[in-house]
Amino acid sequence: MLPLKTWATLALLPLALAQLDKPIMSPAVPFDQMDTNLYDNLKSTPASYSAWDYGYLPARCHDVAESWENLSPYDMEVYNVTYEDCDRPWVMCRHKEADLSLDQMIDNFGRLPVRMRNLVRTQLAFPGRGNGTLLAYTFTDLGDIVYTGDLYPYIRFWIHEVGHIRDAQVNASAGDYSSSTAWLNEYNKDAYICDAYAQTNHAENFAQEVVVAAYDKVVPGGIASLVPNYEDIYNQFSTVEGLMGDELCPGGTCERLFEDDRLVCVGPEAGCASKREYLAAREARLAEREAEAEAVVCSFEH
Repeated sequence: MLPLKTWATLALLPLALAQLDKPIMSPAVPFDQMDTNLYDNLKSTPASYSAWDYGYLPARCHDVAESWENLSPYDMEVYNVTYEDCDRPWVMCRHKEADLSLDQMIDNFGRLPVRMRNLVRTQLAFPGRGNGTLLAYTFTDLGDIVYTGDLYPYIRFWIHEVGHIRDAQVNASAGDYSSSTAWLNEYNKDAYICDAYAQTNHAENFAQEVVVAAYDKVVPGGIASLVPNYEDIYNQFSTVEGLMGDELCPGGTCERLFEDDRLVCVGPEAGCASKREYLAAREARLAEREAEAEAVVCSFEH
């Protein structure tokens, strides 16, 4: 596994974007040492899958391919993935040249506890953008997560991205929990922050604490076995543990938060819509997108 030397993030949400000035605990939380223990203790859930017939895509899959990744929607593959702990399949969209294979997407997602998976609507995988950058971004309003590059070895990133969805959905009408008085009160009780990445802003700090909380709940010995000075951030990660509760733990039932995305025609060449119908539907859809929350974008260099 390649070490991650630098974490840099760009958060595009209209909330606490300023970098946090709280000092980093010493030693900092060694997030790069978490993956092995998380993989060992989060067993993959058996699953089956079936490919969609060609012609239609989930709307987010189409629009991200075209508008965010500058790739052809015609090159997207779509699958229904059904895990044995849920009778309703999750939809996964994958560009045909994505670094993440379908099997890797299924495996990593299936390692997340089902109550955590409940927060996710659709997952998308695209080729890396070059320069050794691993990029993930999350549309927190509807639970869609996008991965570019080979993010398979890093299960903590998958947990981190789900953390952004939980942050936005504690009380969706009130804005992100990480910008609330309740969170800031707990944040201010601690003298330190977990690492340099968490200093980016409150949203990224919250998502990092979701990773800490998951590790604490899942790995024998908890975070104390990895970080002797864990009390430096105790109020932050214990607040996440109280907020998410059993979502952090294996077991439970499938109670999905979001309905599946609507279907759209891949494009007029697929034969499912005329060019005029396709363009009109796309323009209407993109106009609707302007009212939606921007994605939280995380760029990981290694």
